[in-house]
Amino acid sequence: MINEPTNINHENEDCIEERLHYECEQALLRIHFEKPSAEEEWVKFREGLAVKSRKRISWSVGGWILGGVAAAVAIWIVVLLPWHRAVEKEEEVLVLFTAIESGYPVIMEEQPDKSFVASSVIVADNKEEKVIEGVVYSDKKVDYTRHSGKSPRKSVVSIPCGQVYKLILNDSTEVWLNAGSSLTFPTRFSGKQRLVKLEGEAYFKVARNENMPFVIETEKLTARVLGTEFNMKVYKDSETHVTLVKGAVKVGMPEVNKEVVLMPGEDITYVDRDFCVKKVDTDYYTQWRFGYFYFDDMYLVDILSDLGRWYNVTVEMEQDSLLLNQRLHFVVERSESCEQLIANLNAFEYLSVVPEDGKWIVRRKK
Repeated sequence: MINEPTNINHENEDCIEERLHYECEQALLRIHFEKPSAEEEWVKFREGLAVKSRKRISWSVGGWILGGVAAAVAIWIVVLLPWHRAVEKEEEVLVLFTAIESGYPVIMEEQPDKSFVASSVIVADNKEEKVIEGVVYSDKKVDYTRHSGKSPRKSVVSIPCGQVYKLILNDSTEVWLNAGSSLTFPTRFSGKQRLVKLEGEAYFKVARNENMPFVIETEKLTARVLGTEFNMKVYKDSETHVTLVKGAVKVGMPEVNKEVVLMPGEDITYVDRDFCVKKVDTDYYTQWRFGYFYFDDMYLVDILSDLGRWYNVTVEMEQDSLLLNQRLHFVVERSESCEQLIANLNAFEYLSVVPEDGKWIVRRKK
């Protein structure tokens, strides 16, 4: 008789345990057949993590039942999570360059009514030079040194993808414009300074004139020189560089109210309102004039942007932390075919570049 109550207690405990198992199984079945919203459960899961860090849960027999249900939900989420992340990952695509309608270099000149018209469309198969008001036009360059117009006008030279074009300005300054770039300048310089505006990339060989400084304005930087040679790369959505080959250049950064004077062999990098000056091999930044891509310790995203701009192909890359932060050294001739270029890129052990639907799809190599 003394042990009888104990046996009754054990029987009650066995019933409770069986009841708990039954409740957990029912919870799992309800979750399985109700097919809850993935997005709602994902939000609840993340919110639950935040609540857990602030609130302790008091457990009881009823709490164990709730715990069983919560565990079932967690199991369902763990199963679902890889699928959910895969869907998000599929949508996380970074467009590095978008192909544009390409043609030939076009020179626009301002008219008295402030409108712009094309003074000359340089056609690739037209090898003969044309002379208009002393300006010599050809398919490779334009020369303003003998401009004979009565008054200076504003001109804009735009260069399409896959081409390099040379300008000789009225003061004999030479400018090489890289693919997808444009330069705004007067047909004849006057006043206290020689002002031009650049979008894209250009190499400047500035004719010396100490009485009339040469000033380049861009979206984020200015460069002020008297007579020198330097490269300026200011494409949107990529690192901005000014690389000095000869002489001296004063670089202004209006966003941060800073000025830096570069010495020969120095490069300034400007990105996200921050800048860095370092000694470099200037060939890395100027070989594009001679038909080469010469990238040294550059971000992969910037390299792919430049390649897309030259070959005029849309480049998309998955937002993978390895790829986004990867820097590399890469040298190739600009005359290389797309097929050979892609093969060279795919030689990197972590990189996969696949042409797909007229685009380059860049992923981490598996």
